[in-house]
Amino acid sequence: MTHSSASRARGCGHDYVGKTQCFIVFQKQNQHFFQYAVRFDNNHAVCLVLANTGEWGGDLIRDAWLMAGVLAVASLTTSLGAFTTVVEDRVFAITKGLYASPVKRSHITAGYIISPFIVSLLMTGVTAVGFSIFVVANGGQLPGFVGMLQLVGVMLVSGISATAIVCFIVSFIKATSTLGTVRTIIGTLCGFLMGIYLPIGILPAPIQTTIMLFPPSHAALLFRQILLVYPLEATFYGAPAGYAEALKAELGITFSFGSFEITPLMSIAYLLICAAVFFGLAAFSMRKAGKWGT
Repeated sequence: MTHSSASRARGCGHDYVGKTQCFIVFQKQNQHFFQYAVRFDNNHAVCLVLANTGEWGGDLIRDAWLMAGVLAVASLTTSLGAFTTVVEDRVFAITKGLYASPVKRSHITAGYIISPFIVSLLMTGVTAVGFSIFVVANGGQLPGFVGMLQLVGVMLVSGISATAIVCFIVSFIKATSTLGTVRTIIGTLCGFLMGIYLPIGILPAPIQTTIMLFPPSHAALLFRQILLVYPLEATFYGAPAGYAEALKAELGITFSFGSFEITPLMSIAYLLICAAVFFGLAAFSMRKAGKWGT
């Protein structure tokens, strides 16, 4: 580390030789600011080195980690917002008129389900473009062509899974006031259950397991694994591999049950399986009610 780099590090209020290392991650979600420090002791310390460009590596991780979290939340919350139409049509008996039309009931139901998925996908895409501009403007680097394709693929899988979960929840809601309450609860809880408001590594083991079992958290995991490739390489350039691995586990960039680590393909399969299960449960709930809209 150069003299200027060391001076800049000390300017952050830390002595980077033989002491606990930390970096600050800021996140703004649902109009609130969250700030916390991730700490590592000397036995498995993470030394935040500077990238070759001279940029402070912690900033690169922060921005990419923030972007991944917001994309994951956007998939779920925008889908939930789009399903407002379903509840309103049910409350005002609009669906009864639709079902009396010559249009097949299956087509109407499919439209109610596909529309939120499209809205979720479009809004997540717009969010991704906006954050990409932010990341680049702050000196970060976006994934390459393959990484972008992977990002779009995760958006699709995340949107399908989120739509299925929300469809199941909405199948029980018959009042707009109830929907508003549910949106508030989900909007708050998903940030914690996706490991976004707080890093997974600082939470108790049972809560970590709960987060890893929550389907949308795997969407956040996949977004992080794509968006944090360059920031991690830049930040930990020249550092032992174990340091980066410790940080990945701490920030939820990898999921593992004991020594068993979840691979990206496993996360994708889990999201698709959960989507099929929740779509099936939603269909059962609607059939039990007689039809969508009663």
